[in-house]
Amino acid sequence: MMAQALQFFAAEFETVSKTLSFTLYEVCVNLHLQDRLRTEIFDNFKKHDGITCKGVSEMKFLDMCIAETLRKYSVLPFLDRTCLRDYKVENSDLVIEKGLDVYIQLFALNYNPEFFTQPEKYDPQKFANKSKINNEGLYYVPFGDGPRIFIGNRFELLAVKIGLVSLLSKYKLEATSQTPRPIKFEPKALILQSNVGVPLKFVPI
Repeated sequence: MMAQALQFFAAEFETVSKTLSFTLYEVCVNLHLQDRLRTEIFDNFKKHDGITCKGVSEMKFLDMCIAETLRKYSVLPFLDRTCLRDYKVENSDLVIEKGLDVYIQLFALNYNPEFFTQPEKYDPQKFANKSKINNEGLYYVPFGDGPRIFIGNRFELLAVKIGLVSLLSKYKLEATSQTPRPIKFEPKALILQSNVGVPLKFVPI
């Protein structure tokens, strides 16, 4: 039990920190998004008198930004599953046999222009209507799906939201001479990360 709990929290902290870092990076290099997000945060503060779980859950643009980060920056670039029965891939002769381990490349899904227009561009408007996502097939699965969906997904989303709200309500983010444009990933890392970190300047508001 203790080992499972430690593994859970270790995985959580890693994914939360990476998702938070990539979101901060994008709203830093896209200042109009940062301004819009900060406006939503301050409007919400007036309604709820500061940071509350209920208030954070009501921030639609914040949710859109995080969803877009999880699309563009899949912290874990793949999902692994075991085939439970023989499965013939549509429009091909390929049969995935029962018991075979299958690795699903999330970048192939998240950067497919059939699912997301201008996939290279960070645009939270892709998630303006989240109810339409996955209507034509299961292609957006940042935490997996089904009985083996990542158990800590709600905790991660809440932690990232609170982190963003806390930082953006106190600081304006600015790029520095070391801020990469675009980000280049560390090729040998299992979990997605920048090869030079994410250097940003925090200016108190």
